[in-house]
Amino acid sequence: MRARDPLDAIPIGIRRAACAYHEAGHILAGWRHRREISHAWLRPPHGLSGETCFQPYRSAFRPGHEPDLVRAETEIIILSAGHCGEMIYWNRPEAARWYPGILHSHQDDLEQMQAFIRFIAPADEAALRARCSLAATAILHAPAMLEAQTRIADALIANRRIGGEEVAAILNRAPANPENHREKPFSTR
Repeated sequence: MRARDPLDAIPIGIRRAACAYHEAGHILAGWRHRREISHAWLRPPHGLSGETCFQPYRSAFRPGHEPDLVRAETEIIILSAGHCGEMIYWNRPEAARWYPGILHSHQDDLEQMQAFIRFIAPADEAALRARCSLAATAILHAPAMLEAQTRIADALIANRRIGGEEVAAILNRAPANPENHREKPFSTR
């Protein structure tokens, strides 16, 4: 007999919303760093996992090249923002009682970070991860970003997919337009 997964006790709608907030976190951190979003989606059949896709960079990463080290760090910030975005959801009143205590939804993001961490080759990997996580948290906790995250997550929940044009429309119509947060990429370097 298969052991019951503790996540099975959490209503699917709550788990789907947590996933949508996770993807919205990636979207907003990417947008803040001027990454052009292609789309994000919640995977069928229930939308309990997702993926955010950005347009590819136009040039390769060059070892030792400072702008590329900054780009690699930016990618770690964007990957960190998924977990941060999801935690914003789990702290909401309707979700807090269902919080599972340990999240595994960030595992894929952690694995993707490894290539960027190897590229940067920091003296202190834990410090780099902590700085990037803090940067993601700072981006997503700006009031305009919190509002935009809710709108993007709501669109993902409703449609299971969102494209770059839809994200731009949401960001442009937000009463406290987060465009003012986009002036300069947020970097810990």
